[in-house]
Amino acid sequence: MAIKSLGTESNSLLTTTLLLSVLGASCRRSELPQSTLPSPLPTPDEGVPLSQVTLAALPRASVATVPLVLIPRPKEVSLRGGVGFALRPETPLVVLGNLTSQEKRALTALQEALKARLGQPLKVVSTPAPNAITLGGPRHPDTPLKPEGYLLTVRKDGVQLFGSDARGLFWAVQTLLQLFTSPAEIASASIRDWPTLSLRAVHLFHGHRALPFHQKLIERLLAPLKLNALFLQVEQARWDADPSVAPPWAGTKVQLREEIAFARERNMTVYPLLQSLGHMGWLLGRGSYSRFAEDPATPYTLCLNDPAAVASLERFVAEADDLFQAPAFHVGLDEVAMKGRFPYRSRPTAAPDLFLKGVQHWRDFFAARGKPIYVWADMALHAPEVNPSFGTAPHATDAAKIRAGIPKDVILADWQYGEHEGFPSLRQLKGAGFPKLAAASWYRPKNIQMLSRAAAQVGAQGLIQTTWCGYESSEDILKTQEKRQFTAMVLAAEYFWNGGGPAPSELPFSPEAVFNERWA
Repeated sequence: MAIKSLGTESNSLLTTTLLLSVLGASCRRSELPQSTLPSPLPTPDEGVPLSQVTLAALPRASVATVPLVLIPRPKEVSLRGGVGFALRPETPLVVLGNLTSQEKRALTALQEALKARLGQPLKVVSTPAPNAITLGGPRHPDTPLKPEGYLLTVRKDGVQLFGSDARGLFWAVQTLLQLFTSPAEIASASIRDWPTLSLRAVHLFHGHRALPFHQKLIERLLAPLKLNALFLQVEQARWDADPSVAPPWAGTKVQLREEIAFARERNMTVYPLLQSLGHMGWLLGRGSYSRFAEDPATPYTLCLNDPAAVASLERFVAEADDLFQAPAFHVGLDEVAMKGRFPYRSRPTAAPDLFLKGVQHWRDFFAARGKPIYVWADMALHAPEVNPSFGTAPHATDAAKIRAGIPKDVILADWQYGEHEGFPSLRQLKGAGFPKLAAASWYRPKNIQMLSRAAAQVGAQGLIQTTWCGYESSEDILKTQEKRQFTAMVLAAEYFWNGGGPAPSELPFSPEAVFNERWA
């Protein structure tokens, strides 16, 4: 794909926490111009005030010298001075009840992190103990009853972690690890937290050097900051359907399988993205496959009216789906008319009808496999109608016809890369009857902030933080200017969790500094 156009301790303690609504006045959304589009929902809750998530002002000297910042900001938090919890080699790690296989991921993450600090593992016991770190057992009544929610309390006499589900427990561990004020002391705190947006994803390409790079990203940055999904764009992997079309730098199925397993162990769902209509140079530009192009002179878009062309592509798509075993599949379908003649071989079929044929084909193909598809939303948007948002439908009538014709169980992903105060495109798609929406941001700080807020306002699933810095993914990119696309993932973690938030300049951290510290 080419770079897209810019376009808790006790109830009494919990009651002292500051709620999200405190932030509302200081983070109010700028008014959009009058429009016939559906009105946005109220600005969502966006985390506690920034002053409540830094420990720099706490009176205890050993704490004050370590200005901790929690990323992303919790929904409810009380941080206090005084003596925190002292981690010692004899500290017991109490596991109450039988953890599920997914909950054990939290236990593993905690054990590994604490072993790295102490140089030895903590003893795991199954009965309550004093001065212990405890997880599992009956859910505390103050645990948020929301997906991925958690409750974390740290006192000088013990630490307790509760999750509303397995992911919530894992996120509780990640927050706990941010509360260390010295190698062996954890700040006293009570935190009750949950995400505003359920999909908090990063988009990456692949390649034969991608695996170690992606593993470091997942382990050091993405999972610790509570990003929960990964979209891997994998057209140019070495597929059995025809290995000869893969470039020399292509990654293998073995590498992909290892990355998928690695991410899943860290509570990240991995989705495949494989371009399946436009941006088809990866296939149509290889040897005799050019005969399957809609425009033979420009091998860019697949000819949907050629059964052999569709059957050939289906082999790659099915193989990718079988490998990933993901709950959904991203088929791309953006910018299908950007190059060449569309339609050409399929004339007199009109462009909107031909595009809808592609959407319907892949929708039905994956419905038979028991899952929905993601589709980029730009072909359903006419830019002047949703200004300042972007779209690639040439006419308003084309965009309207496409919005009306796309099955409503398709998940539209609205990529918008401009730094705007609002994004009417999301409201237009919501008003068109699509119950499941996602947005996709790029590296620009205000773009991530405001698009996150806009997504939360329309009740979208969440966002995908995209990277567009070449088809091959490797750590070498961090030596270039495009490192900015990876430091931006720190901002994505903050804003995706809270559905927006303060301006990037008001955040108490530098994304680049956070990235560098975690990378090292």
